[in-house]
Amino acid sequence: MLPVATSRISSLLFPNGRTAHSRFRIPLDVTAESTCEIKHGTQLAKLLQKTSLIIRDEAPMTNKYCFEALDKTLRDIISTQYKESRSKPFGGITMVFGGDFRQILPVIPQASRSFPSRHY
Repeated sequence: MLPVATSRISSLLFPNGRTAHSRFRIPLDVTAESTCEIKHGTQLAKLLQKTSLIIRDEAPMTNKYCFEALDKTLRDIISTQYKESRSKPFGGITMVFGGDFRQILPVIPQASRSFPSRHY
Protein backbone atom coordinates (compact mmCIF):
# COMPACT_ATOMS: atom_id res chain seq x y z
CA MET A 1 0.00 0.00 0.00
CA LEU A 2 1.21 3.49 -0.86
CA PRO A 3 -0.53 6.41 0.86
CA VAL A 4 -0.15 9.80 -0.88
CA ALA A 5 -1.77 13.21 -0.56
CA THR A 6 -1.90 16.47 -2.46
CA SER A 7 -0.48 18.65 0.30
CA ARG A 8 2.47 18.09 2.60
CA ILE A 9 0.32 18.71 5.66
CA SER A 10 -2.19 15.96 4.87
CA SER A 11 0.62 13.57 3.88
CA LEU A 12 1.82 13.77 7.49
CA LEU A 13 -1.39 12.02 8.56
CA PHE A 14 -0.29 8.80 6.81
CA PRO A 15 2.45 6.51 8.12
CA ASN A 16 5.39 7.08 5.74
CA GLY A 17 3.08 9.35 3.73
CA ARG A 18 4.38 11.48 0.88
CA THR A 19 2.90 13.95 -1.53
CA ALA A 20 1.77 12.51 -4.86
CA HIS A 21 4.19 14.76 -6.76
CA SER A 22 7.08 13.55 -4.62
CA ARG A 23 6.20 9.85 -4.67
CA PHE A 24 5.26 9.53 -8.35
CA ARG A 25 7.51 12.25 -9.80
CA ILE A 26 4.54 14.08 -11.33
CA PRO A 27 5.69 17.22 -13.19
CA LEU A 28 4.65 20.52 -11.62
CA ASP A 29 3.55 21.95 -14.98
CA VAL A 30 1.36 19.05 -16.00
CA THR A 31 -0.34 18.87 -19.42
CA ALA A 32 -2.43 16.31 -21.30
CA GLU A 33 0.78 14.80 -22.71
CA SER A 34 2.64 14.58 -19.38
CA THR A 35 3.93 11.38 -17.83
CA CYS A 36 5.66 10.78 -14.52
CA GLU A 37 9.46 10.74 -14.41
CA ILE A 38 9.81 7.08 -13.40
CA LYS A 39 12.34 4.97 -15.28
CA HIS A 40 12.06 1.20 -15.74
CA GLY A 41 14.24 -0.83 -13.38
CA THR A 42 14.56 1.88 -10.70
CA GLN A 43 13.73 1.30 -7.03
CA LEU A 44 10.52 3.27 -7.46
CA ALA A 45 9.47 1.20 -10.48
CA LYS A 46 10.10 -1.99 -8.50
CA LEU A 47 8.09 -0.59 -5.57
CA LEU A 48 5.17 0.18 -7.89
CA GLN A 49 5.28 -3.32 -9.35
CA LYS A 50 4.86 -4.73 -5.83
CA THR A 51 2.07 -2.29 -4.91
CA SER A 52 -1.53 -3.50 -4.91
CA LEU A 53 -3.23 -0.44 -3.36
CA ILE A 54 -2.68 3.32 -3.59
CA ILE A 55 -4.62 5.60 -1.25
CA ARG A 56 -4.89 9.15 -2.59
CA ASP A 57 -6.07 11.83 -0.16
CA GLU A 58 -7.37 15.22 -1.33
CA ALA A 59 -8.12 13.83 -4.78
CA PRO A 60 -10.78 16.45 -5.63
CA MET A 61 -8.14 19.18 -5.32
CA THR A 62 -5.93 17.64 -8.01
CA ASN A 63 -5.71 18.55 -11.68
CA LYS A 64 -7.07 15.75 -13.88
CA TYR A 65 -3.82 15.71 -15.89
CA CYS A 66 -1.98 14.51 -12.76
CA PHE A 67 -4.22 11.43 -12.69
CA GLU A 68 -3.80 10.90 -16.42
CA ALA A 69 0.00 11.16 -16.17
CA LEU A 70 0.03 8.62 -13.33
CA ASP A 71 -2.33 6.32 -15.25
CA LYS A 72 -0.08 6.33 -18.34
CA THR A 73 3.04 5.75 -16.25
CA LEU A 74 1.59 2.92 -14.16
CA ARG A 75 0.28 1.15 -17.27
CA ASP A 76 3.77 1.36 -18.76
CA ILE A 77 5.69 0.30 -15.61
CA ILE A 78 3.36 -2.56 -14.63
CA SER A 79 3.09 -3.88 -18.21
CA THR A 80 6.71 -5.09 -18.07
CA GLN A 81 5.55 -7.58 -15.43
CA TYR A 82 1.94 -8.19 -16.54
CA LYS A 83 1.20 -7.58 -20.24
CA GLU A 84 -2.57 -7.26 -19.72
CA SER A 85 -2.07 -4.33 -17.32
CA ARG A 86 -1.61 -1.94 -20.26
CA SER A 87 -5.38 -2.12 -20.86
CA LYS A 88 -6.35 -1.64 -17.19
CA PRO A 89 -6.79 1.71 -15.43
CA PHE A 90 -3.69 2.56 -13.40
CA GLY A 91 -2.10 -0.66 -14.59
CA GLY A 92 -4.50 -2.73 -12.50
CA ILE A 93 -3.46 -1.18 -9.17
CA THR A 94 -6.46 -0.46 -6.95
CA MET A 95 -6.80 3.28 -6.31
CA VAL A 96 -8.77 4.71 -3.38
CA PHE A 97 -9.55 8.40 -3.83
CA GLY A 98 -10.46 10.37 -0.73
CA GLY A 99 -11.20 13.97 0.04
CA ASP A 100 -13.99 16.40 0.72
CA PHE A 101 -15.89 17.03 -2.51
CA ARG A 102 -17.83 19.83 -0.81
CA GLN A 103 -14.66 21.97 -0.84
CA ILE A 104 -14.75 22.23 -4.64
CA LEU A 105 -16.15 25.52 -5.84
CA PRO A 106 -18.92 25.45 -8.44
CA VAL A 107 -18.08 26.33 -12.02
CA ILE A 108 -20.30 29.07 -13.40
CA PRO A 109 -20.01 29.34 -17.19
CA GLN A 110 -19.10 32.79 -18.55
CA ALA A 111 -18.68 34.27 -15.06
CA SER A 112 -15.89 36.62 -14.03
CA ARG A 113 -13.69 36.16 -10.96
CA SER A 114 -15.76 38.77 -9.13
CA PHE A 115 -19.06 37.03 -9.85
CA PRO A 116 -21.38 37.86 -6.94
CA SER A 117 -22.45 34.93 -4.79
CA ARG A 118 -26.06 36.14 -4.70
CA HIS A 119 -26.57 34.88 -8.28
CA TYR A 120 -26.18 31.21 -7.32
